[in-house]
Amino acid sequence: MQTDPETEAQVNEALSTSALAALGEPASGDYELPERTSSSLQATAERMASRYRSVGDTVVEVLRAGILDGTLAPGQKLRQATVAEILGVSRVPVRAALIQLEAEGLVEADGRRGAHVKSLTPRQARELYDVRAVLEVEALRQAMAEMTPDRLERLRELARIADDENHGAGFVAARAAFYGELYDAEERAVLWDTIERLRLKVGRFVLGWRLHDSPEHERTHTALVEAVASGDVERATAVLRGHLAGIRDAVVARLEADVPD
Repeated sequence: MQTDPETEAQVNEALSTSALAALGEPASGDYELPERTSSSLQATAERMASRYRSVGDTVVEVLRAGILDGTLAPGQKLRQATVAEILGVSRVPVRAALIQLEAEGLVEADGRRGAHVKSLTPRQARELYDVRAVLEVEALRQAMAEMTPDRLERLRELARIADDENHGAGFVAARAAFYGELYDAEERAVLWDTIERLRLKVGRFVLGWRLHDSPEHERTHTALVEAVASGDVERATAVLRGHLAGIRDAVVARLEADVPD
């Protein structure tokens, strides 16, 4: 039995609406993204289009970048149909991307209300940084046992870049490059992946924040490299703990200030 194109389109639309409801997302409602947000996502998609082999990978990276650079704010609703239209793709890769980003802790599904960019409580932020401190101190101890002069030189350059980038998406990228080299990510892939996932959970909340304006918090990555260069493991781990604790306290204070009375 054959159907004409118009009837087939109506059937597909009905099936699509039913599928959205089954996936826990409303078929309609006030879920449109602001025009500025839509334009930013489109620009990011155009920039990344040639970097990835599949549409699915591109959608994941565009949404992840939007969350990390603050284009998509905590709490922002992410309606599949809206995102698909903005990026010029079907809903299937958008759905898959949201599932992946939920697993990374960047997106949260909220029953039939759909998905939204995950928010973070002060208590969760404190716990994340405390867990990071345990893992990163261990990663630093292991990496220092195999440190070489060439790696130290690379670390000095990456530290300079990380210290110069104090906000925005460049800040997150510079820090990732620095710590990836510091902890020798290629040799400790499992440990690094765990650390990086924890970093991503908090990274988007510090974009644009000047957490450390006082002089004692300037050039923190360079100070850490020099402690590593000294060969004194206890000194280096103390500097790392202090650095993470300082950022933790500043993030928690900022989140607490944003909590309504």
